[in-house]
Amino acid sequence: MSKCTCEYCPTIIVPGIGQSKVDLYSSDNKRIKSAWPMDIDTKPLVKRILPSAILLLLTKSDKAFCKALKKAISEAVTPLRVNKEGVSTENLHIVDYEGKSLKNCSADDKRYIYKMVPMEELAEVIGEDHLYFFAYNSFGQPYETARRLNDYIQNVKKETGHDKVNLIPVSLGGSIATAYFDAYGEQGDVNRVCYFVPATNGSTLIADIFSKNLDLSNPTSLLNMFLDSKTIESLEKLLKRFHKDTAENIVCALVDALLETFLLNCPGMWAVIPREKYQEYRDKYLIGEEYNVLREKTDRFFNAQNNLRELLTKIEKQGTEFFSICGYGLSLLPFAGTKNLNSDTIVDFKSASLGGYSAGPDKKLPDDYESVYDRCQNKEHNHISPDKTVDLGTAIFPDSTFCFKYQVHDDTAYNDVALSLCKEIITNKDFKDVYSDPRFPQFNGSRDIFRIKYRLLPRVDELLKKDLPKEIKDDLLKSKEEAENLFKNTIIKDRIEADEITKRFDEAVRKAEEV
Repeated sequence: MSKCTCEYCPTIIVPGIGQSKVDLYSSDNKRIKSAWPMDIDTKPLVKRILPSAILLLLTKSDKAFCKALKKAISEAVTPLRVNKEGVSTENLHIVDYEGKSLKNCSADDKRYIYKMVPMEELAEVIGEDHLYFFAYNSFGQPYETARRLNDYIQNVKKETGHDKVNLIPVSLGGSIATAYFDAYGEQGDVNRVCYFVPATNGSTLIADIFSKNLDLSNPTSLLNMFLDSKTIESLEKLLKRFHKDTAENIVCALVDALLETFLLNCPGMWAVIPREKYQEYRDKYLIGEEYNVLREKTDRFFNAQNNLRELLTKIEKQGTEFFSICGYGLSLLPFAGTKNLNSDTIVDFKSASLGGYSAGPDKKLPDDYESVYDRCQNKEHNHISPDKTVDLGTAIFPDSTFCFKYQVHDDTAYNDVALSLCKEIITNKDFKDVYSDPRFPQFNGSRDIFRIKYRLLPRVDELLKKDLPKEIKDDLLKSKEEAENLFKNTIIKDRIEADEITKRFDEAVRKAEEV
């Protein structure tokens, strides 16, 4: 294709763990079902464990039941099974949209992609023909995925006629970006990187699962990470029937099944073990000659992760610009045994901010704490948060890292300000750092506008077509205006404003629907 003359580089989204679909195929390449997200048939699973469940109720001994459950879950998650060399044992096919831009995707595929990463506003600026979604196996091999990403980038450059691309690594996509830059960064194919809640130094949440450092008093958040809703519902009904200790033993058996079937042998999951914990876990789990190949793969990623500051600094000097958008101020999900870590509930603040420092969630830095000036040498800059709980002076890119307080990891996709910031970074070449635009301060609040944008506003437009009483219609118009004004305000004090607007909006819609 001839060289494109538009001002926007094509942008490739490298999604998170739950955002790429992988299908299980038979040996003769016929689709069987979804491997990820999991699609477990609960009926045969329940049938397998029913005899031991009855025995458990009669004898109050959970040993036989836990053994049966572990075996049943292991069989149920077989599509994700990984051998001791870190290779999938099943015939898996990534749903990769044939490498098409969003413009050329089917309506259903486009709807799914926007549901995973709501980048519609970005697409409006750069065009859907310049927006791509790089799908991959979350439980695969980072360097194999990096090779595929490199091939993908070359195809996108050829298809669009551009010399460079932009990358938006989301969550687990941050670890894929690490492998890519380690293997292919010196090629100079990337214009800008906008990390979006990235796991650049893994997640202590995954480390706690590996080490079984778990708080099982409320296992729902743990089950939600890996299992489908039908299986979770069945397991929760079961757990409610037993004493707390028995229920916890049951969950431990389930975790063992996940660990032994695919997690412990999966290079992609080892890539989200924080580098500070890697050596300890390597020496515990990857021992013996049978793990030589897997150790070689995990060591390679660890070395890149451990030297990420030097790696990205080198690539930055070649012309690639780096930005990061992250959350802070929250503890990890309830099942995590680690309770004192600043995070967005999934990814550690240190990981998502590429090296930021924190004393803990909502814990202030010491009174005698002095700002760190490492990469940023300008002493007039202050990279300590207004609430004095985090310091970005220790980060790799202190001048281009943006933080949203109390931002829940999965809800970042519905923080309209974070999405607008991402759009600005990708589309505005004059946007260089946290000082470029007062609409986007380095430290901001968080909000969730999902219900307003995707439920209430479309419903209001439908209702306003009806013959409604003036008072009802005025309330709808007022609620719509209030929501639109909310979107214009990019400085977020807290979540209360959006929550209250959503509540009033809900009430206005409810009254209109009752007419």
